[in-house]
Amino acid sequence: MKEIKNISRSRAQESSAAIERLYITIRHLFNRGFYKPMGISGETLREALLSLRPEIYGSIAEEKVELSGLLYVIERLPTGIEECRFINLTSDEGYSNSHFKAIIPPKRRRNCYRIDEEQMNVEITRGRSDIYDILTHLTFIFIESHKIKNRVLIDDSGELSRDWLKMEQAVLAGKKLPLIEKEKAISHAANILGRTFAEVSAIYDDFGTADRPDGFYTSFTGSGNWRWKNFWKTTKERSLSVRFCAKD
Repeated sequence: MKEIKNISRSRAQESSAAIERLYITIRHLFNRGFYKPMGISGETLREALLSLRPEIYGSIAEEKVELSGLLYVIERLPTGIEECRFINLTSDEGYSNSHFKAIIPPKRRRNCYRIDEEQMNVEITRGRSDIYDILTHLTFIFIESHKIKNRVLIDDSGELSRDWLKMEQAVLAGKKLPLIEKEKAISHAANILGRTFAEVSAIYDDFGTADRPDGFYTSFTGSGNWRWKNFWKTTKERSLSVRFCAKD
C-alpha cells in the first residue's frame, strides 16, 4: 500500500513539474514573441507534454498514433494551418471586413484567415488560454506526425513505405471508396498508425464530413488538408514560426 502511495505521489510531483515547465516556457514565448517547434523552446514543450500526458492527448507517450487526440485537435484548429510556415496569433484586426474568408474550426468558435500559402492568422478571443491551447495542440501534432514519419519513411533517401503509397492511391482516386477498397485502405492505415484494423474502423467515420466522407485518409496523407509531410522536414528545410501579435 505504501509503495502504491509513493508511486502516486511521484506521478503527481512529475505532473506538477511538467505543468510548471509548460507555463514557464509559454510565458517566455510571450516575451520573445515567436515559437519554433524544432527550437529549444519547442523541445521543452514536447518534453513537458510527454511527461504530463494530458487526458485529451491519450497515448501521446506511446509509439502508436493517438487517434482520438488527433481528432480532438483537428476539430479545434483551422483547416490548412498545418500547411503554413507562419502562424500569427492576433486580436481582431478587421479581417472580417476584407475579402479574406473566415475559416472557423468545427469545435472552436474563432475566426482564422489564410493570408497566403504560407501564413495563417488566428484571432485570439479568450486571451492567453487560447494561446496555451493552440501551442499545445501544434506541439501534439508535431509529436504524432513524427510517429507516422518513423513508420512511413524507409530510409534517409525519403523512400515511402508500401502502406503509405497504397493509402495515398485511395485518396488520389478522388471519389467515395466502395466498401472493399475502404477496408483495404483502413488495413494499410492501421499498419502506419500502429493500431489494429478494428481501432481504425471504429473511428474512421468520425474524421469524415458531408463534403469529405472519406476524410480519414486525407487527414493523414499529403493529398488532403492534413499535409503531414510538411511536419517531417528538418529545421533547415522548413521552419514553423508562431508569432504573438494579439494586443492585451
